[in-house]
Amino acid sequence: MKLIESIHCHGPFAFRAPGNTIANSEFAKSEGIYLWTLSDSDSIYIHYIGETTSFLKRQKEHLLNILSLNYGLFSPNAVAENSPTPIYGGAWRDKSSDPLTGAIENWDIYKDQIIPYIDSLHVYFAETACDTSARRHIEACIAHDLRVNHPEDKLFYPDDNRTTMRKVKLGYHLRVHCSDNIKGLSDSIEI
Repeated sequence: MKLIESIHCHGPFAFRAPGNTIANSEFAKSEGIYLWTLSDSDSIYIHYIGETTSFLKRQKEHLLNILSLNYGLFSPNAVAENSPTPIYGGAWRDKSSDPLTGAIENWDIYKDQIIPYIDSLHVYFAETACDTSARRHIEACIAHDLRVNHPEDKLFYPDDNRTTMRKVKLGYHLRVHCSDNIKGLSDSIEI
């Protein structure tokens, strides 16, 4: 595994204009780690942590899952309202005997809140040059650090977000740089 000593989180990027969009970013075709964030005028919180071989392609997949309500929704003003509970949990969590009817009924209930939620997401991206296994490990270490060392800042990071960390850490610290102060994102993370 190639050791990565530091990453820089660029952004924030938006799903659509106005603003610095994912599709128009210099990283659209890059591999790396990304952070979805929710914010208000004072604070930025991590909402999701992911890794990808193509930033734009992966965000397109996420967008389709949001639009179809497969993913859950938070209020677009979740941080300002101090409301860390999703307004809708997501169809992927529906383990009922008839998830299809539920998905259709929920679409009618939540359709008007999907675009405001998408617009509330700000995405940061750190380009990496490593194999998928290493990238997944870094993603998992960032999530683990958030959960363990910053529990007060993981308000908008659902507990069932899954990551894959190696059983044995590599024994060094990854330096994390970001131009914005994201709550729960350490500047040094044990890898």
